[in-house]
Amino acid sequence: MTRRAISFPKFFFYLVIFPRELIVKKLFKKFLHKLSITLLSNLFFGVLVLAPNLQARESVGVFSVDVSYPSDSMEWLGLFLQEEISLQLQLANHFSVISPDALRRWNTRIQESSQLTSASNKLQNTKIALLKPHKLLKFSVQKVLSQLAVSLSISNFDENNSTLKSQSTYAWSTPDDLVAALLRDLKREDPFFEKLTHFSLGYSWEGVKRFYLWRLKPVPVVNSSAWQVHKEQLEAMLSNFPEMAALTHFYRAVLLIIESSSLSPVHVPTLNKAKKEILTAIKQHPGNAEHHTLLSLLHYLRNDPLFAKQEANIAYQLNPGNGIALIIYGLTIGKTPQDGDTYVKKGLRLYPFVADQSPDGWQVYQILVRDLAPWLLPDAVHKSVNYKLLMQTGQQDYDARRWKEARQAFEDASRLEPSLAEPQLFLAKLLLAQQDAASALQLLAKLKKQFSKHPEINLYFGYTYEKLKQYQKAEKYYRLVLQFNPEHHKALLRLGAVLVKLGKHGEARSFLESLTRKFPLYTVAWWNLGILYYQLGELGLAESAWQHSLRLEPDNNHIRLRLEQLREEISYLPASQ
Repeated sequence: MTRRAISFPKFFFYLVIFPRELIVKKLFKKFLHKLSITLLSNLFFGVLVLAPNLQARESVGVFSVDVSYPSDSMEWLGLFLQEEISLQLQLANHFSVISPDALRRWNTRIQESSQLTSASNKLQNTKIALLKPHKLLKFSVQKVLSQLAVSLSISNFDENNSTLKSQSTYAWSTPDDLVAALLRDLKREDPFFEKLTHFSLGYSWEGVKRFYLWRLKPVPVVNSSAWQVHKEQLEAMLSNFPEMAALTHFYRAVLLIIESSSLSPVHVPTLNKAKKEILTAIKQHPGNAEHHTLLSLLHYLRNDPLFAKQEANIAYQLNPGNGIALIIYGLTIGKTPQDGDTYVKKGLRLYPFVADQSPDGWQVYQILVRDLAPWLLPDAVHKSVNYKLLMQTGQQDYDARRWKEARQAFEDASRLEPSLAEPQLFLAKLLLAQQDAASALQLLAKLKKQFSKHPEINLYFGYTYEKLKQYQKAEKYYRLVLQFNPEHHKALLRLGAVLVKLGKHGEARSFLESLTRKFPLYTVAWWNLGILYYQLGELGLAESAWQHSLRLEPDNNHIRLRLEQLREEISYLPASQ
C-alpha cells in the first residue's frame, strides 16, 4: 500500500474539521514554527547585508577628549564630554554615532603605533578609516579658574580629507549650558551639524563628577567586598542624582553581566535582571547603538541566538561601524562557526580590541574571546593580557624605584610586543633615573630608527643630551617635538630651561612666559620662570613667579625657602631698587 502526500488544502481541511486530531495539529504547529524561524532568519540576514545601502545617516564619532596639563584629577571631565557629545549627536536622530568605547580604544591604538606624530600624516590615512566615518571630532580642554578653554579639530573623511580647527573659551556654567554652547559652536564651524539640537538633561556638576569618577575606578574582583562596595556606590548614584539614571541603569546592566559570566554556566536569573536594566536605559535614551549591542551580548550569553541576532541588527543599523554587532551576528548564524566567518572577520577588523585586557576592567565583550578562538591569532588573548599586566607592574616598580623588577617587567613586555615603543621608552627612562645617560642614549637611538617622529622618544633624546650637558643638541630635539605638537608642555618647559643654560635669555623668557599663559597651573613652569627672572636681575618678577608657584604647591618647602631667601635679599636692596 503506497502513501500519498497530503495536499495543503486537504491538510488545512483536516486541521479545521478535525481539531481533535493531535498528530495533525502538532505537525502543522511544527511546520509554522520552522517557517517563522526561516522567515525571520532570512529577514535579519537580508537587513544586515543591505544595511550599508539602507543606511542614510552620516557617521560621526568623538575621540577621547584631552584634558591638558595640569589635569588636576579632571579626567572625569574629558570622559563626560566625549560621551555627552556622542549622546547629543545620537539624540538628534540625524547621525550614526560611533561608540565612545570604540573610539577610545582606536585613539589608544593610533597613539601607541605612533601614526599621528607628524602633521602631514593625516588621521584619514590610519586604519580607523575602516569605520567609514564622515566626521571625527577631537576636543582638547583646559579648565582655568571659572573658564574652559577648548580646542576643536574636525576631520573630514570625504574626497578632500581636510581638517578644520578652532579654539574658543567658555564659561564654567552648568553642564547643560556648557554642552549647549559647544554644540552651537560646532554648528557654526561646520554646516554638516546644522540639524544638531541640544537636549537638556538637567545634569549638575556634582552628579556628573561623582558618576564619572566612579566610572574611572577599576572594576574590583567579582563578589569581593570591594565589588559589593562598587555596586552600592552605583546604587546610591541613582537615588542621589536621578538625572544620571540612564547611565546608571546601563552600567548596572554591565556589572550584572560581568557578575553572571563569572560563573559557568552563566547565571541566567542575573542576566534577566540585566535585561530589565538595559531596557530601562533604552526607554530613557532610545536609538543608542551601545544599548542594543549590550542587549545582543546578553541574549547571546542566554543562548537566545534569534534575539541576539535581532539586537545585533538594530545596533548595526544605528552604527554601521559597529564591529561587536557584526561579531555577535556572525557567531549566531548557522550551525557551525564557519557559517558566520565573513561577519566575524569584518567585525574584528572594525573592533580589533576584543582580546585586549582593559586595565580598568570595563571590557565586557572580552567574554566572547573563548568563542572567537578560531579567528584570533594563537595565544593572542594571553599575549595581550600579559602585556598590559607587565606594563602596569613595571610602572609600579618604577615609581617605587625598584629598578631590577621594573627592568625585568619592561623587557618582558617588549618581547611580547616588539612593535610598540612604550616598553623600550620606559627602559630608557629607567636608565636615566639610574644616571646612566650614555646607555639611555644608545637605546633611544635604536628606538628612533623605528619611530623617528614619536614625540616622547624625541623628548627623552633632548632630556638625555641635557643630562650630558650637550645643550645645543638638547635644544634641537625639544624644538623637533614642538614641530609635531606645539602645545607639548614638557618640551616647552625643557626648551626654556636649555635656552637659559645656553645664555639665550630673551628667547627663554618668551617660551617660559608663553608656557605659563597656556598652562597657568603648571607649578614647575612658574618656578623656572622665577629662576630666569632672578638671573636677569628682575627680583620683583622672580618673587611674583615663585609666589605663584607656592600658591599652587603650598606644601613645597623648597619653593618656600627659596622665596624667603629672595625676600630677604630684596630687603637689603636700596629703596630705589
